[in-house]
Amino acid sequence: MKLSPYIKLIRSFLNGEIAVTAFERQYLRLFKDDNTKWSETEYEVLNELFSDLDAFCADPRLRRSGDLDESQLRKKSEIALKTLLKLNGVPA
Repeated sequence: MKLSPYIKLIRSFLNGEIAVTAFERQYLRLFKDDNTKWSETEYEVLNELFSDLDAFCADPRLRRSGDLDESQLRKKSEIALKTLLKLNGVPA
C-alpha cells in the first residue's frame, strides 16, 4: 500500500522506537522526495503533518507562538496516523 512508509514511520515515532528529531528528519525527507500521485485527501493529511513538523521546535527557549512542542506533535501525529490507516483500509 502506498501509504505504508508514512504509516510505519509515524508508528515508529509514536511507539518510541525513534526520537522526535529522527522522525522530523525522516518524514520531511520522505515527503519532499515523494512523487506519488496522491488523492486530494491523502495529500492533505500528509501535507498537514509536514506543516506540523515544520512548526515543531524541540528547544523551549526558541519556541515561539504557533510553534509545536513534542507533546503537541505527538497528538497531531496520532490524528494523522488514524486518518491514514482509515484511508489505507486498515481499522485504527
